[in-house]
Amino acid sequence: MKKIPTLILSKDRAPQLRLLIESLYANATGIFEPYVLWKATTQEHQNGYHKLQSEKLGVNWSRETYMLENLYAFLQMFQGQHFALFMDDCIFYKPLRKTPEELLSLFDDDTWCLSLRLGENTTESTKKPLEPVYKKDGFIKYNFKEHEAYDNYGFYFSWDGVVYNTDEVLKMFNNDDFYGTDNQYAILPQKIENFMSNKRDECEKNIICCPTESHVVSMNYNSTHPNASFNDFPLDELLKVYLEQHMTIDFDTIDFNNINGTHDNRSFALRPIML
Repeated sequence: MKKIPTLILSKDRAPQLRLLIESLYANATGIFEPYVLWKATTQEHQNGYHKLQSEKLGVNWSRETYMLENLYAFLQMFQGQHFALFMDDCIFYKPLRKTPEELLSLFDDDTWCLSLRLGENTTESTKKPLEPVYKKDGFIKYNFKEHEAYDNYGFYFSWDGVVYNTDEVLKMFNNDDFYGTDNQYAILPQKIENFMSNKRDECEKNIICCPTESHVVSMNYNSTHPNASFNDFPLDELLKVYLEQHMTIDFDTIDFNNINGTHDNRSFALRPIML
């Protein structure tokens, strides 16, 4: 079966994007077909993406022009199918030994998405425990509308390691409130998430499927937002190490024990890139 087409958004984080791609190939072998939509705000960050492309990692590359139009173009290519979304700060930290066909078989008439960022372990930022309506072969299903909209378990549209039915997402997006070249929601992925949260009651589905233990976590090493509250590993410093010293984040040095949320911050070491 074909791999699941996977849109990865990346802005000024080529080194972290490299880490995500490495983790996908290591822990989700044969499942996802990456399509990277990248944006660089400086020449140095552009050089980072050019360097990453030169490594020939088996990725489809497109430069962001207008994100919402780019997203629509991607979705339209895969109408009648399923697709996945990732951000460049995600890591596929836990092996998933399933085929695309096995994963997509988890979708039924009531299932909105397959969220690999959630699990019974992701209790941080939740107010109510999961009450599964289905539990089998390492996966559970629950009613996300029983949880608050911005609770981990109630947040039904995320960019962080989630598989969706393309036509169902297009159905939610295709309205005049959302689409337009001057629309404020076209600016940031987070604003699109907020827009979708405000439309949650309009979603005809009410079930999220997730593994019993999450497989994806977002690492809060830094942010592309100027007013971010966290910046332990500044973008420019990671980029400089990548471009000038040919070093990259060593996936094998990150301790993923006791992940209890969808976001975390774990230390890492650097390693040379094998050219």
